[in-house]
Amino acid sequence: MIITHVELFKGNFGFTSYWSNPFFFSLGSLAVYFFFVLSGFLITYLLLIEKEKFGKIEIRKFYFRRILRIWPLYYLILIIGFFVLPQFNLFKIGYLEDSFYQNFSFNLLLYLLILPNVAFSLFPSVPYIGQAWSIGVEEQFYIIWPLLLSKSKSIIKTMLIIIFVLVFFKILVLLLGKFSATTFWYEPLKLLVAMSKFECMAIGGIGAYLLYTNNSLLRIIYMPLVFLVSILVSILLIYFTPDRLQDGIHLVYSILFLQIILFVAKQQSSSLFENKLFNYLGKISYGIYMYHFMVIPFCLNIYLKHFAFNSIVLENLFIYGATILITLLMSAISYTFFESRFIKLKSQYARVKSG
Repeated sequence: MIITHVELFKGNFGFTSYWSNPFFFSLGSLAVYFFFVLSGFLITYLLLIEKEKFGKIEIRKFYFRRILRIWPLYYLILIIGFFVLPQFNLFKIGYLEDSFYQNFSFNLLLYLLILPNVAFSLFPSVPYIGQAWSIGVEEQFYIIWPLLLSKSKSIIKTMLIIIFVLVFFKILVLLLGKFSATTFWYEPLKLLVAMSKFECMAIGGIGAYLLYTNNSLLRIIYMPLVFLVSILVSILLIYFTPDRLQDGIHLVYSILFLQIILFVAKQQSSSLFENKLFNYLGKISYGIYMYHFMVIPFCLNIYLKHFAFNSIVLENLFIYGATILITLLMSAISYTFFESRFIKLKSQYARVKSG
């Protein structure tokens, strides 16, 4: 995700950029697909355990746990993005400034309502916090998902129906566009529908159900050869799928990512996948995702103002090195002194140990 956004910003800041390369162009979308599948997998697995252990899913407590984990940092980033960073020249993103001020009130309202994906479909990206659109999608999924699992008599059937209905609806929207002469309503709708990858999360939920029930399919999924094939196919799809079709095969990517997630989950006891560094990066990963979008323009502006290397290698070393280092530092500080205070409160609403 950081790589994709660095290359995106570099191009818009006048640097040599690899944004048009299929790998860099697709990497950001694939990271979001993976994030959605993983999110659906983890949440569904915890809800299934809760339902088995207590006989039902306590919806209210689930919502409070999600609020305490997601909302504090989300609203902190919102305040910083809308009111603080625009006041400093070192954070300026020139090509987004006009749209930011023109649509300030509407964007702010939608972000306050945790509808950043709707804002993103209607207006250009909000500087510093445009990546929050995926948080909106995730939160909207969290509102519906526990209700469905709680009431469903056949969970796997419910998940499959949801995937079918969502895919059918998206195809219908695309077909409507071909027969409609009006574009002012269709383009935002198409973008909003494209961003709402609830089916990716449902696929993650199916993986959680397979693991929870110890389904016989796991014997195939756990095969190292299948794991290697999933990685190879994912790479081949990046390079050989036309750009216009990349977003349309997100279900294929989601299934491949699910296999990878399940395989890695099986290897949890291995030191390759389970160590203190990876565990800590997992803890601060939300901060990494939320802060990096404001760190990138800062590093680019610093470079333009104070450095002028006559080497693309040195240029990229500075930009990537500074971006990653500052993002990790900010995320660590944020987790230690801000997020952890709210995470501790989650214990009041815990029913199962979530780690």
